[in-house]
Amino acid sequence: MALGAGVLGLVVLVVVVIAVASGGGSSSSDNQAASGDGASSSGGSKAKPGDARVTTADYRRESRAISRVLGFTPFVARGSPRKKEVALTIDDGPGPLTPEFVRTLRRLRAPATFFIVGQQLNTFDAGLKDEIKAGFAIGDHTEQHQNLPTLSPSQQNKAIQDAALRIRSYGVPYPRLFRPPSGAFNAATVATLRRHRMLAVLWTVDTGDFTRPGTGAIVDRAVNGARNGAIILMHDGGGDRRQTLAALPEIIRRLRARGYQLVTVPQMLLHDPPSGQQARPTSNGA
Repeated sequence: MALGAGVLGLVVLVVVVIAVASGGGSSSSDNQAASGDGASSSGGSKAKPGDARVTTADYRRESRAISRVLGFTPFVARGSPRKKEVALTIDDGPGPLTPEFVRTLRRLRAPATFFIVGQQLNTFDAGLKDEIKAGFAIGDHTEQHQNLPTLSPSQQNKAIQDAALRIRSYGVPYPRLFRPPSGAFNAATVATLRRHRMLAVLWTVDTGDFTRPGTGAIVDRAVNGARNGAIILMHDGGGDRRQTLAALPEIIRRLRARGYQLVTVPQMLLHDPPSGQQARPTSNGA
């Protein structure tokens, strides 16, 4: 009998150790963050220096950072000026060149944040799959690139939610970041985003790349406009984006040469959260 009790005790001890090692002691809020409350999208692989990929623990921290920022402002246009961090953001995709954008960013080990138009997934969803596999941060850019202030509150909700659910259907967390097309939003937009626990992300620097001003002009606007905490606006969809793709390596090289560290928007919110006093951009980025 004593021997049997000892064996039983050993079995119980092994089960407890296995449960703790596998995360059995995680809180319910942490589990929610890992399954549907993350800010970035990836398989949770081990991050390398300069890589876009982040772990599940990173997702949780970034999601909490977004929630903290939402506690004092519904939108951001830049981080704080304390750190030499810059966030590259890329809108209107996925498009036919999105896989090339992803390959370029991965080759240069440069993080980025992509804002997705839901209807683009009808044709170019391979681009979103590449972004997810690479671990880039993913945000919502409405279902059909709608001008939100022209819509009713229910139409705004549908435009935002439809794209979010389509993004979610690719096996990634429900997006916490949202970029309003042309930076246009109103009180109804803010109320809708609050219900979805989304933060509106605007920009500090508009490269104007959607007008195709030439590769050199795109590079100069991105680099010369960069400041600590800058959020830089570019596009990989909505038109011919070969100039932007060609500009990307030089933008990255010159920003790094000036001492800037490239981060995703969630990383910036975590590392260097913005002030509550945010100004809307004066430009009309698409």
